[in-house]
Parts: sequence; structure tokens; C-alpha cells
Amino acid sequence: MTIAGFTEFLANYPFVILGFFLAPPALAGLLGVMHGKGNGGGGVWKYIYTCILYLVCFPGMFAAMLTAYTLFFRNEDLTKVNLLVYIFPVISMIVTLVLVKRGVGDFNRVPGFGRLAGLMLMLGLSFAFAFVLHRMHFGIFFLGDLGSLLTIAVIAFALMKWAGNKFMGEKEDRTLKDVVAGK
Repeated sequence: MTIAGFTEFLANYPFVILGFFLAPPALAGLLGVMHGKGNGGGGVWKYIYTCILYLVCFPGMFAAMLTAYTLFFRNEDLTKVNLLVYIFPVISMIVTLVLVKRGVGDFNRVPGFGRLAGLMLMLGLSFAFAFVLHRMHFGIFFLGDLGSLLTIAVIAFALMKWAGNKFMGEKEDRTLKDVVAGK
């Protein structure tokens, strides 16, 4: 099954998609009302929030990458795509993140959120590099000088190392400046 076939398959079940992506923000909002604003970082609440975030963020990230690919690489018109497959998961992810942030107070209190944020960062950076290389038509290798190529390589390496460390949960208090300096 191709990704196009998968999106067509999903488009055949709009009520399932609506239910799946309306449930996490509704549950996060309900939990926030149950325990009060900012009190969701303790006890069992933080684990429920973790499940909600993972449930909504993976499909949301997939939909965001699919939408960006369709818009930037394929140059397709977004008015002709199925909103429930391309846009709705991203909106659901954003609303859920806002509601969880309101309920927990600080994302550091949610187990595994640092790795999830690192994965989002790695996906975003990977897409940005692919987009830059796509738009450059790999001209840097043929038309640019070696200094430009090395500069791009060092920046790409530092950003990916920083995102990888964040994804793997290693020394999450390090900044991008620390990674470049090798600390």
C-alpha cells in the first residue's frame, strides 16, 4: 500500500477520523477540569497525559509532514486535499498540546515529552534540510565553493546532533551552543 492509497483509504472513513482526532483534545480538556489548571503533573495524571500526547502527536506529525511534502515538494493545491486527512490531525495535535500544557503547567512534568519534542524537532529539521537541498537542486556540489559546503555540513550536523540528543533524552539541559562546542 502506498501513502496515496493509505490517504485514500482514510478518506473513506471520515467519522472514524473525526472521532479519533476529537477524542484526545476532549479528554485533555476534561482532565484539566477534573484536576484543576496546572495540577496534572503529578500522580497518575501525568501518565494519562503521556498516552494522550503520544496518541495524537504521531499521526499529527505524519499529517504535518504529508501536508508540507504535498505543498512544498509536489506543489499541489491544498484546496484539493482532504482536510480530515491532511489538516485535521495537525489541528488536533496543536489543540491537544495547548490543553495539556494548560493542565500540566510544564511539559517537563510529562514523562517522555522531551523525547517526543526531540522527534518533532528531528523531523522538522530533516524536512527543512531536504527542502533546502531540493530547492538548491544540489547546486552547491557543482556551483558552490568548498567553504559553503562545509558550513552547511557543520550547521546540519550540529542541529541534528542537538535534536538527536533531545530525542534520546541525553543531557536535555544542553543548548545548541553546548552541542557545537562539544560539551
